[in-house]
Amino acid sequence: MILPMCKTTYRTPRKTRFRVFIEVLLTLAFTALYPCFAESKAMMINDNSTIVCFGDSLTYGHGADSATESWPALLQKRVKIPVINSGRNEDTTADGLMRFDEDVLAHNPAVVIFDFGGNDLFYPKKKLSRKQIEANFRTMIDKLDRSKTQVYIMRFYNNQMRFLDMFGSFDRMLKRLEKDYGVTIIWDAWRGAWGHKDCKFDMSHCNAKGYKIMEQNIFNVLEPFLKENDLLR
Repeated sequence: MILPMCKTTYRTPRKTRFRVFIEVLLTLAFTALYPCFAESKAMMINDNSTIVCFGDSLTYGHGADSATESWPALLQKRVKIPVINSGRNEDTTADGLMRFDEDVLAHNPAVVIFDFGGNDLFYPKKKLSRKQIEANFRTMIDKLDRSKTQVYIMRFYNNQMRFLDMFGSFDRMLKRLEKDYGVTIIWDAWRGAWGHKDCKFDMSHCNAKGYKIMEQNIFNVLEPFLKENDLLR
């Protein structure tokens, strides 16, 4: 039996539309200005200190022509201490948690840059709930001595996608982590690369040109901390 289709017209109440409009404006302003408010603090840096870039294929550099064109490799050219690329293709936060001690803590990190979420949400064999993802992030952050480590979390999607429900909920999770732990969110590492075919390897990864743009966006957020701690070359 085929039921007839009914066309339903729904209009958002004027007050609700106005409130949404204001929230969008505030979000845009906050996101655009956020790097200016990123916390900068002095750390105890020693000869063994490192910057650990910890994540999935976007950190590993999938789609670049060589390992030297990943964004962690490009970041290494700017700083005095070793930059460790602990990115691994197809990893989720659950995978990251399993290798956290060996691939992060063992490197005496002064800075940790997290990059997870894409595989957690979209890789069918490894898909996790948002509750699990947040719990994994919290467990990893709890393992760090934040008095000795500056923590960043890189959002894996571009800024315009935050209006989709699944990404909006991910944003809300990031804001909870920001509030609860004082971590710094890298809100738009894709700025200038997303939507540009000459910067993309595929739908989810940059090519060498795109990673160069991404590294600049990441560096812009890290720069106050790097200057404060005399880590720039």
